[in-house]
Amino acid sequence: MKVVKPGKLSVVTRCFEHQRRHHLGVSVLAFVPLTGPSNLLSEISLWTFMPARLEVPVLDGGVPKSRGEYLVDGFAHSPGGAPQPAVPIRVRVGALEKTLNVYGDRYWRGTTPTEPQPFSQMRLGWDRAYGGPDFPTNPLGKGDAEVEIQQVMIRPLPNVEYPRQLVDSPRKRPEPACMLPIDISWPQRTSLAGTYDGAWLENLFPGLAADVDWSIFNLAARDQQREGFWAPGESFRFDNMHPQLPVLEGQLPRYVARTFIKRKVFVPRLGEDGQPSGEHDEAERFTEIPLALQTLWFFPDAERAVMIFQGSTMIREEDGADVLALVAAAENEGQPRSVEHYHQALRDRMVDAENAGIAWLREHELLPEGLSDQPDALQSEEAELGKHEALMQKNMHNKAVAEAERARGIVAACGLDPDVHGPLMPEPPQPPPTPAELPALAIKLQAEAEAKAKEEKQWVEDRLQKVEAMVDELGIPGFTGADLRAETVAAAPVGPPTFTAAAQLASIVAMAADFRSRGTVVDELEEMSVDRELYARWEAAELKMREGYVLTAHLQSPAPGMDEALLPAARERVIRALAAGEDFASLNLTGADLSNMDLRGAKLAGAFFESARFDGTDLSDADLSGAVLAHASLRGTKLDRANLRGANLGGSKLLEVSAQGADLSKSVLAGADLSGASICGAKLGGADLSKAAFEGTDASGIQAEDAILLEAEISGARFAGAKLKGGSFIKLDLSGADLSGADLTSCTFLSCVARGANFSGATLTNARFVESCVLDEAKFIEAFMPRCFLRGTSMIGCELSKATLDSADLSSCDLTGARFYQAIARETKFEKADLSDAVMLSANLMHASFTNAIIRGVDLRACNLHGADMARIRSDERVQLDEALLTKVRVNPRHEPNLELEAEDGNTV
Repeated sequence: MKVVKPGKLSVVTRCFEHQRRHHLGVSVLAFVPLTGPSNLLSEISLWTFMPARLEVPVLDGGVPKSRGEYLVDGFAHSPGGAPQPAVPIRVRVGALEKTLNVYGDRYWRGTTPTEPQPFSQMRLGWDRAYGGPDFPTNPLGKGDAEVEIQQVMIRPLPNVEYPRQLVDSPRKRPEPACMLPIDISWPQRTSLAGTYDGAWLENLFPGLAADVDWSIFNLAARDQQREGFWAPGESFRFDNMHPQLPVLEGQLPRYVARTFIKRKVFVPRLGEDGQPSGEHDEAERFTEIPLALQTLWFFPDAERAVMIFQGSTMIREEDGADVLALVAAAENEGQPRSVEHYHQALRDRMVDAENAGIAWLREHELLPEGLSDQPDALQSEEAELGKHEALMQKNMHNKAVAEAERARGIVAACGLDPDVHGPLMPEPPQPPPTPAELPALAIKLQAEAEAKAKEEKQWVEDRLQKVEAMVDELGIPGFTGADLRAETVAAAPVGPPTFTAAAQLASIVAMAADFRSRGTVVDELEEMSVDRELYARWEAAELKMREGYVLTAHLQSPAPGMDEALLPAARERVIRALAAGEDFASLNLTGADLSNMDLRGAKLAGAFFESARFDGTDLSDADLSGAVLAHASLRGTKLDRANLRGANLGGSKLLEVSAQGADLSKSVLAGADLSGASICGAKLGGADLSKAAFEGTDASGIQAEDAILLEAEISGARFAGAKLKGGSFIKLDLSGADLSGADLTSCTFLSCVARGANFSGATLTNARFVESCVLDEAKFIEAFMPRCFLRGTSMIGCELSKATLDSADLSSCDLTGARFYQAIARETKFEKADLSDAVMLSANLMHASFTNAIIRGVDLRACNLHGADMARIRSDERVQLDEALLTKVRVNPRHEPNLELEAEDGNTV
């Protein structure tokens, strides 16, 4: 479910079931100040504030309540801050009023209480109210039992009491006095839960009891509840609950919250006669969920409150899967917006991808009109940081002003006008934009960027036209303005970097010598020719360029082949260099033709072979580590046991190459074509395999842990026994691939198609298939797949016989016609899966969950279904259960077809 809401609201949702009907409860939380102008504070402020206030920062359970209520988390403060033995506090919210007496610590001395110890501030929690470990209605309290203090057993009195239930005797057991939530496990609320007996287990489990008292979801004591719900603008008053103000009173903001959902519904299909045909089509509806202000949370000392608007609607799916999106908004009381307004807000943010980013910034569309756009008061740490940044910005501006004034003074001293010839005075720093200004600012910046890009493009075009005209006027033979344009437009890095430190030094030395031969000594050139530090920087620059080229050569336009006339000399140069043991890192053999050569064991590390041809060459055991072979042709090349660690083979043609046992760790194979190649036992750990082609490749036994394969072609490839643990396979075509016996532990398959792939005997522990993977007709025979995540995957006709699937998740999978013969699938999830005509003969399905699954025609003979959950399954008379173990199988509640239809009510478009 997607949620669209402004940053000043928080949303809590909860699905619940009653009388075999599913409901979605929605709570919208508004964090508001109790003093100053009405405003909504941010959700970030809310959840930053709460953990420091509540031990368990849960404000609401998500289920609508039967009555309105208020809760208070706060302190008793003595008037003026002077310590007092007792302080009365009073709370009034609307027409409800509650008075409590708060005393300092006391204990019994016989039957006489000691004098209260004076206090100036006391937190009002359940630990201060009457109770004790054996007191059911407040096991957190004090006064019901003795406690040990400094090795002395004493019996304390409660700090907080009702004025009419004062504890005047050790035998008196008053009602605990507190304004915080009552725990769901305490009898005040458990007594309202209803009847959970055999009839409930048979017919209503796991929903609420038929006779549940909905007051169980009210958190507060009964004297903090009212009939009906609260209205916007309710008044409040707190006496002696603020550190400075003896009385804090006012009215809550007059805001109302609204919520809408987009859901899937079934619409009756009409026949040719215009009457319902008995069949249904799926459609989408945008519907409002009416909300009421049901819960108020107050924090008087912090001058904050949370207004909780709650409502519910009936849904079709027990987990709310039929609810596609939710929109939450706030309005001023009496100023409602139309349903279409909010429907359009959803479309703008979820449908219009091009402008969705701007739409999300338009929060005013989901907030009350006239709401302050000032940011919330920052936390102290953030505030200090903000002050520091503002001071730094101010100092930088002052420095810029001083420098500008000094420069303008120099201009004026020369008798010139500073406004004409001097620098302009810097503008003062602008305040950051407000949230309301962000959408317009984003549109403005986008328009300015587009205009600037268009202006720069036109500037280049104008100057290119002028140069073209100049070239044409010069009449250079064989070179026209059109040729210049073609070269300029196509200008991009091609081939290896040409800069070398040695060549740069040679050029400087030659220039210096040339000037000396003419009788002139250029000191700068003479100094540069002997400057060791400068030469070291050149060498560092050369190294950086080479390293960058090795990493990115495949991203450049392919380098052209070597001139035909130079090819024989290049081959001879390679032979001589090998014989002399030269370092190939210094050789540039880009585009060379080294086909059909015998280069076994050759030391070619770091060589530049971009666009070179090695077709039919034997490079077995060769060292090509760090070499560049991008865009090279290696058809039928032998690379068995070769060292290609860190080499760049991106975009190369490796068709039918043999690289068995080769080390390709951390190499670049992006866009390479390895179709028909044999790379058995090769090491590919950390290699870049994005968009590589492995069609028909034999990659059996390769080691490629944590490899990333993006949009690669792997159909028909063989990865039997491959070590691919932790790999990420994104948008791959694995159809017909052989991954039998492969280690695929913790691998992620994202949007992959693997029709007919063979995973038999593979290890898929904790593997994840996500984003609409397709595994139709795939084989998982004897595969080890515990905790494998396959939810929502298409697995039509899959073969999973004798596979181990303990705790795997196959929920919502299409398993039509799949085979699970003798599979082990304990505690496996088949919830909402379609198992029509599946064969699960002799499978161990102990404690498996089939909730809401379709099992029509399933063969469950001789299955172990002990403790399985088969509630709400959809089956037929073809299901076979002969000799199945059915002890403790849950079959209730049963599926009710009428739940599939959604009644439309409320505001709907």
